[in-house]
Amino acid sequence: MKKNLFLFAAFFFLSIHNIYAQESEPPLKCNVGIYVKTLRIHQADEMFESLFYWWMRVDSIESNLSKAELKEKYEFISDCEFVNGEGDVEIDTYTIDTIQHYYYVAGRCKLQIPYKADYRKFPFDIQNLDISIENKVYNKDVIVYVPDTKTTYINTIEGKSIEILNGDQYNISKMESKLGTYIYKTNFGDPGIEGEDEYSRISFEISISRNPTGMMQKISLPLLVVLILSYLVFFIPDDEIGTASGLTVTALLAAIAFQWTLNDSLPKVSYLTLIDKIFYLVYAFIFYAMAQTVVTYNLGRTDSPLLQKISHATEKHSRYLFPLVFLILFILLLMFP
Repeated sequence: MKKNLFLFAAFFFLSIHNIYAQESEPPLKCNVGIYVKTLRIHQADEMFESLFYWWMRVDSIESNLSKAELKEKYEFISDCEFVNGEGDVEIDTYTIDTIQHYYYVAGRCKLQIPYKADYRKFPFDIQNLDISIENKVYNKDVIVYVPDTKTTYINTIEGKSIEILNGDQYNISKMESKLGTYIYKTNFGDPGIEGEDEYSRISFEISISRNPTGMMQKISLPLLVVLILSYLVFFIPDDEIGTASGLTVTALLAAIAFQWTLNDSLPKVSYLTLIDKIFYLVYAFIFYAMAQTVVTYNLGRTDSPLLQKISHATEKHSRYLFPLVFLILFILLLMFP
């Protein structure tokens, strides 16, 4: 009887010890990396498409288990999701190496991912694209993601290996990983879950900068034509108000139509972009040309030599003040957008 009691106590102690050891076991460290092949930016929809390869590797698998047991024990690491995108995720290969003691799984993925754009400095804007990975089932107490330090965990900028399918509009300015956790403040309706779950998350961030040269060239030529139309009113005689007003109205309508066309390529934002400010500057100078035409016309029709002199002086000085002031304000806008 005493022997049975002793055996039961030993079994109970060992069971409690095993349970405690399992509960206190540190989370599995999983090395993660991606290799991006293509990017396509849909700026009007604040969305980007990406085709990339991904891999995960555990470098410290148990050595006393068979390959079948190891596969069953560690295959949950491939049960991952790209939480901020929608698309196809494929697993192409997995490897169990019992000599070097690692478990490896890799695949390819094509996603559509939304991003929060900031176009305040458009066309000199920089957008941050993000690809984030979590495990579907297990939280940070079970698995923790880290960048793969044995290899390059994401493309290098110098290699220019990412093909951006938007012509030459964008350049990649920075690529890095960001470690963190995400807390779901809900139990998803499951009474068995107490409190909140915190999941390990790794994000691969790609910062893209726009090549402003082409965009500024496309914008500059139409706006230059509009400004020249407005500028010509300073060389039209005071009594030709019909011709002068026709030029300014034509310039104004052309600028408005051009701005609407340009804004169609951007999302509907509530703030002013740099391009908006440039157009408003153009509108202000068109209005100045229009107001000057009306003022000089009325001053020129009076019998007062002084008012007529003021009319001619205003028109004469506007011929160099108009382009000079506009150029100064335009440069200030580019320097301090």
